[in-house]
Amino acid sequence: MLQVNRTTPTLPQYDTAENQKQRSFELSLSKTEYNYMFSYLEPLPISASVPKGEGFSAEYEFMVLQTFMPLVNNFKHVVVSLLKQEIIDDLPTEVIASIDEVETAYAEIKQQIDGEHHSRLNMIKDISEFYKLLQALSRVPKELEAAIRGIAQVPADVLKLVSGLEVVFSDFEKQGATAFLKSTLYETLATSGGRNYLTAKADSNYQDILSLLPTPQNLAIEALTWMPKCAATEHWQQDWYFGYMQIAGFNTTNLKGVQLSNSFAKNVIVLADLLQKVPLTDAMLQSVIGDPEMSLSLAADKGLLYAVDYEQFADIEGSQLHELERYPAAPIAVFYWNNSPKPESGYPSSGAMQPVAIQLAQQHDSETAPIYTPNDYFANGDGHRNKWTVAKSYIQNACAIQHEVVAHLGACHLTVEPMILAANRQLPAVHPIHVLLKPHFRFTIQINDSAIHSLIVPGGVVASVLSPDHQSVGKILVDAHDKWRFDEQLPTKLFEQRGVSNIELKDFPFRDDTLDNWQAIVGFVKTYLALYYQGDNDEQRLQSLLQDTELQGWINEMVNPKYAGIKGMLGLVETGDSAMPFRIESFDYLVQVVSLIIYTASAQHASVNYAQYPLMSYIPSVSGTLYAKPPKASDTLAADSHLNWLPPLDVALYQASFGYLLSNVQFDKLGHYSADPRQSYFADPRVAPLVTAFQMELNQVEMDIYQRNKTRPFPYLLQLPSMIPNSISI
Repeated sequence: MLQVNRTTPTLPQYDTAENQKQRSFELSLSKTEYNYMFSYLEPLPISASVPKGEGFSAEYEFMVLQTFMPLVNNFKHVVVSLLKQEIIDDLPTEVIASIDEVETAYAEIKQQIDGEHHSRLNMIKDISEFYKLLQALSRVPKELEAAIRGIAQVPADVLKLVSGLEVVFSDFEKQGATAFLKSTLYETLATSGGRNYLTAKADSNYQDILSLLPTPQNLAIEALTWMPKCAATEHWQQDWYFGYMQIAGFNTTNLKGVQLSNSFAKNVIVLADLLQKVPLTDAMLQSVIGDPEMSLSLAADKGLLYAVDYEQFADIEGSQLHELERYPAAPIAVFYWNNSPKPESGYPSSGAMQPVAIQLAQQHDSETAPIYTPNDYFANGDGHRNKWTVAKSYIQNACAIQHEVVAHLGACHLTVEPMILAANRQLPAVHPIHVLLKPHFRFTIQINDSAIHSLIVPGGVVASVLSPDHQSVGKILVDAHDKWRFDEQLPTKLFEQRGVSNIELKDFPFRDDTLDNWQAIVGFVKTYLALYYQGDNDEQRLQSLLQDTELQGWINEMVNPKYAGIKGMLGLVETGDSAMPFRIESFDYLVQVVSLIIYTASAQHASVNYAQYPLMSYIPSVSGTLYAKPPKASDTLAADSHLNWLPPLDVALYQASFGYLLSNVQFDKLGHYSADPRQSYFADPRVAPLVTAFQMELNQVEMDIYQRNKTRPFPYLLQLPSMIPNSISI
């Protein structure tokens, strides 16, 4: 946890003249460490370096190590399983001894990690032992290479596998766990000689790569009476699940209401515009939902029509990985909120988001971009719903791409980072806003720096597990950044502008849960800031804002395009002064600004980050890459044809493992600022009761979500306050 702040915060105008000089000197030093870089993802501002104090702590490194250990074991298990059928019986005892050495090293460190007490010294020792394990792993490929030279007719792909293992484990030895974020398994599991270790023959092959990891949430859904009868591992195939993903899935940022106009909510999809792209008919809607009285215009007017439109992907290019093409699309899916589905329909009677149509391009073509429906209304030769299955995969794929590039990396990691720079450059450590925000900035610059060197680089994570090429990913990021507006992200406005508020949409688990967290955050921030911006009336409080030169400097750096470049802070007032063009003169708006920063770093980030393993690791349900072009109306697809679109097992294992790593590191808990409850992080004794009240409100939110989850198709866990960290630390 953070070191306890021993200095009582104060606003600059209430500090002594000597301390004011010290504050100014501190900021001048901070500006030498905290600087912006624009050239990497121009014009996105990111940190030019990792300033002192922003790096990972030993406690954090140990937590990552704990999470990484099961990945090492699963990685080894998958590779050995694929090798075993070919050469394991022919290996000499020397190689078996090397593998035993790995097993021993793994067992020793696991035993240490499983212990109850860990001092800092023990954590460092554990990390040291971990590198011994990596060294043992790195020796295995050399032993294998020497051994298999003496085996007749060794498959060429096995030889290449050994060569690749040496590269991967060598990286592990040098760089530790972070190397896993950059290394794919292609070189370790290559193909030739008529065998293909990497091609899945059945959906179960994708389960096999998770065999030593916990069962993902979407493969362990408890069967309810209204659900179609199927195995627990097959619920993801059902239409109710596909609809539920739009409101309680890994990325709920794309669903918008389809309305007759955007007069009242500017970000809705206008029905006439939708029909220009996707020529739906009233008869189609009626056929799918089973209601002969419902029309498209009536559904739009009643707030029952919704859609996801991935038009931002219309011009992006697909990538090639290991000589295999991947094919992103810009699909559109239309949904109907069915208030009372029939018991035999396969939807809950309390209401459901029912998918009615999917088009896999922005412009309709009856052959190359037909409209698919669950009942093949448009006669696309899909009586067995095989094309419908592939069409849903394309929507999930687009949602996954948008999730990783925009909703997760762009709207969370890269949005908060320039705010951290601005705060450190303009607010000294004793400023109450800096004190409040510091726990919500923890490790973000460091984790983002790791991402720059492993995720968004050619050959990195994004290039391996997502279909768009590197240039397209950059374009998507920049376009989303250009459209992002601060005030529009306020949750109370966001859902209304998308046409998915509780007035239109009866049930939206993410919305309902996250608004409770938002309310708790705003309440805490308001009472906290009121301790420092005081006054018997609005005029006196306004003066405390205006006299806070550090606050005004921070706000101006936040919106200055040469620095943080935050757009859309409409609550600021223009001054006409070129040196300080804007002024914040509303206490309530300051509360909103600080609250949104905290919310973005905590609840919003948690909703996308911690969904990656539970809902995104089983590849048939959602894949970041698709390996065939969208089906045509004249194509004939067999029952298992969807496998042709799914990635090789190396890419699948990489996506799943990456999701597991990111979904299982939680350093702290929202609203908890000190590891020792008897020693407050906040030096100001007036803050302690406010923190207690904040924690109590979050506890109530937790209980409310627990009750809601009892009536949901399966629990939505991503906004439970206990599962939300304070900061973007992973």
